[in-house]
Amino acid sequence: MVERFNRTILNYLSLFASKNQTDCDTHLPLFFLAYRSADHEATGCDPADMLFGRTLRLPCDILFGRPSDTPSSPNEYMNNLEARLESVHAFDRERIKLASERMKTRYDS
Repeated sequence: MVERFNRTILNYLSLFASKNQTDCDTHLPLFFLAYRSADHEATGCDPADMLFGRTLRLPCDILFGRPSDTPSSPNEYMNNLEARLESVHAFDRERIKLASERMKTRYDS
């Protein structure tokens, strides 16, 4: 898994780094932002949603705003967060199971 992620990083950096490859480190923060906020094929959601129970706040959200659904109390927020994380994790378990079955079928053929 680590090797696959390293290949993903290298592919991205090869597209955006200069010819002498001295500015790779300047592109890493944007790569990680894009990677953490993009939906993944196996799970169907982004890593930030699985970890934090919400999507990341992107620069476009700061510019244009995002609908506010702020809870009225900390207890309400905790209950909503817990319910959201449970549903996201259950959904992701099903998606990972389907992806695993699909990979097994390809491998067996």
